[in-house]
Amino acid sequence: MNVLSYIFYSIAILSALAAGFEILAQMFPDYGVFHILVGFIGTAMFFPLIPIYPALNEGNWIYLIVCYLSILLGVVFSNKGRTRA
Repeated sequence: MNVLSYIFYSIAILSALAAGFEILAQMFPDYGVFHILVGFIGTAMFFPLIPIYPALNEGNWIYLIVCYLSILLGVVFSNKGRTRA
């Protein structure tokens, strides 16, 4: 069960990274390595908050739904794995 929780946490992080990359491409169309590194660090620190921007400003809700649903399922599977052991 813990493996499933890590898989869902990874899906949530990848969803936030995709949303962050979309924001980066809009703000800095000619982005470089520095922009990608700063964006990656910011996304790693605040990954549950990043998908909110595309959802509210552009109506692109898929990143938000996938991120929060994956976090929810990761927590559920983590708790199931803990109580089952």
